[in-house]
Amino acid sequence: MAVLLTNISSIITCAVGNSTNKSGIEMQDIGEIRNGALLFDKEILWVGNSADATDYLMKNNPAPITQVIDCKGKTVLPGFVDSHTHIVFAGSRAGEFARRLQGVSYQQIAAEGGGILRTMNAVRTASQTDIEAIGRKLALSALKQGTTTIEVKSGYGLTFESELKLLRAIRTLQQELQLRVIPTFLGAHDFPPEFRTNRTKYIDIICNEMIPAVVEENLAVFCDVFTDTGYFTVPESEKILQTAIDAGLKVKVHADELSSFGAAEMAARMNAISADHLLFISEAGINLMRESGTIATLLPGTAYTLKLPFAPAQTMIEHGLAVALATDCNPGSCFMENMQMVLSLACTMGGMTVEEAISASTINGAAALGLSNQTGSLEIGKSADFIIADCADYAELVYHFGTNQVREVWIQGKKVV
Repeated sequence: MAVLLTNISSIITCAVGNSTNKSGIEMQDIGEIRNGALLFDKEILWVGNSADATDYLMKNNPAPITQVIDCKGKTVLPGFVDSHTHIVFAGSRAGEFARRLQGVSYQQIAAEGGGILRTMNAVRTASQTDIEAIGRKLALSALKQGTTTIEVKSGYGLTFESELKLLRAIRTLQQELQLRVIPTFLGAHDFPPEFRTNRTKYIDIICNEMIPAVVEENLAVFCDVFTDTGYFTVPESEKILQTAIDAGLKVKVHADELSSFGAAEMAARMNAISADHLLFISEAGINLMRESGTIATLLPGTAYTLKLPFAPAQTMIEHGLAVALATDCNPGSCFMENMQMVLSLACTMGGMTVEEAISASTINGAAALGLSNQTGSLEIGKSADFIIADCADYAELVYHFGTNQVREVWIQGKKVV
C-alpha cells in the first residue's frame, strides 16, 4: 500500500545519486522541485513534479494508493539526522550555566570538579531506568521537531559498569522509539578522578575491558574519543581508536574544540567517519580530512552556549569538505535538541547558506553515521523518512526561527508526529 503526497509547494530531495554525501559547492544543490509529488510505502517509490505523477502511475502500475495528501503551501524535506548527541545522562548543570554567564570558563568549572565530572557522579548513582527516562524525553522532543535519526553517546559514567549502563539505556531507546537511534561508545570522554594520576591505567581499562564488553553485547556502532587540551592526547586517542577498529567498531573524534590540537589530522589518519566540533581546526586538518573523506560535523549550539568562535564552515566548504550539522545535545555545553535551531545558528552566526545547512543536517548527517545509503535524502529505494513543514518556501525554516515549523514527521512511511 502506497501514499502519494501531491501539490507540494517545495520538495527538497538532497539527492546524491551514487555518492554518499554532498561536499564543497555540491552542498548548495538541494534538489528542489516546485509543485512536487512523492510516492512511498516504507521506501521512496517515486519523486517528481505533480504534473508528471499521473503519467507515472498509469505507466508503472505501482502498489495500490491508499491515501493522497494535498501538500499545497507545505515544504517536504528529508528528516533531520542529528549525528552527535549526549542525551543519556543524569543530574543537572543549570548552576554551571549560570556561572559561565558570570564569566567563569568551562575549563575552570571542569578543574573544580564540575563539567563532565559532575554529570559522571550523577550517572554513577542513577538507575538505568532514570537515565532512560531523560533520554526518552529528549529524543521524543527531537522527533517532534523533525529529527528522524539520532546518534547517542555514552561517556558520562567513566567506569566499566556505568558506561555499560549508559549503553544499555541507549539500547532500550533503540527498541522503544520510532526514530532511528545509533549508539556510540565514549568511554574516552574524560579521565575520571580516580585515574587522574594514572592515565595509562584508565586507557588500559578502556581498551582491554570496556571495548571488548561493548562489542560482545553489540552495544555500539562507533567508538569516540575527546582529543583536546586537558583531555586525551593524540597518542592516547590513537591507541584507543585503533583498539576499537581492531574490535570491529567504526570511529569518530571530538576534535579541536578547545584548541588547535592536531585532532582533525589524527581523525583523518585513522579514517574516522567524522571529526566533530572543529572550532580551532587547522588548514592542514582541513586538507587531510578532505583527502580521507572524513565528515566535518559542526555543532554551532555549543559554540553559542560557550561563547566561542564558530567553526570555519565556509573555509571547510571552500576546501571541498563534506560538512554536517548536529545539536551536541548534552547537559553541560549545549542543552538543546532542536535541529531547526541548529540551522538558524549555522546560517546567521556560522556563515552557512540555507542550502548548505539543509544538506548538512540531512544527507551529510546521514553520511556521518554511515547511513546515507538508507536515509538523509528523498531518493528511490531509501527509507521514507521525511518531514512536512508548514511553509511554502524552504528558506522559512531559517527565516522564521524560534518556532517549530514541522507539521508532520514520517519514518519508514509511517506518520509518527
